[in-house]
Amino acid sequence: MSHAIEITNLKKRFWNRNVFKDLNLSIEENKIYCLVGRNGAGKTTLLRCIASQYVKSGGSIKAFGEEVFENKSVLSKIYLCQENGFSTEMTAREIFSAAKTFLKYWDEEFKERLLEKFNIELGKKYGELSKGMKACLNIIAALASRAPITIFDEAYAGLDPFNREIFYEELLRDYEENPRTIIFSTHYIEEIESLFEGIIFMDKGKIILNEDRDTIDERAFYITGKEDELNDILRNLNVVSKEKIASLIRAGIYDGISYEEKLQLQNKGFTLEKMPLQKLFINLLREGVRSE
Repeated sequence: MSHAIEITNLKKRFWNRNVFKDLNLSIEENKIYCLVGRNGAGKTTLLRCIASQYVKSGGSIKAFGEEVFENKSVLSKIYLCQENGFSTEMTAREIFSAAKTFLKYWDEEFKERLLEKFNIELGKKYGELSKGMKACLNIIAALASRAPITIFDEAYAGLDPFNREIFYEELLRDYEENPRTIIFSTHYIEEIESLFEGIIFMDKGKIILNEDRDTIDERAFYITGKEDELNDILRNLNVVSKEKIASLIRAGIYDGISYEEKLQLQNKGFTLEKMPLQKLFINLLREGVRSE
């Protein structure tokens, strides 16, 4: 599969602080990704570098095979949706009018359909809208942009549960009809877990995991058993967590073992269960801290 984004040896420096030092990342075309990281991990900086809102200090960022920096043709294919992304003095109507004029892939009909769903007052200035209504406007602009690379940098965080559900439904419906590369940046995984096909874990300016959802589901699991019996098994596995429960040990595993091998472990009396993605992220972070 071809890549929508290729980042090679990316460097970004703010004054005396290095945010990225030789960061590498590939993002496939027409796929939904979830970018997960703690506060300060570098998520927003990375996304702004991709959208050329920040000037990189070194390395290469390519979209569809071309460098993004000062490349209007490529940048027209990227839309970054972020909190407070518009002038506070512009009305919602003026924002959508500008988007229709300047965004190459803008879909006016889709915008009108979304407006009916989210009930935004077009005459209100952006600065007068509630946080939730700003989020609705941000999302409408991003979805209707139909940009081949559409990025949501937590701009949907202000949505109430009802509007979040509408957002997810509309995004998936449109994605099925008009595939594009979509990146969600978030602290939390559970709520959007059903949406994405690829996941990127980031910490301290580094990519610690970039993998397909199916592969992660196969590799990440818990195994529970008697300590003396389980320790022999764990020597040959990548253990990311370990806890004692009475006379038993519960170990978190991130490793590539086959379905047949898992069946053999279950037949030996070990209990296997899926590891939630949020837990995998936390366990990988802890493992990284321990190895430093």
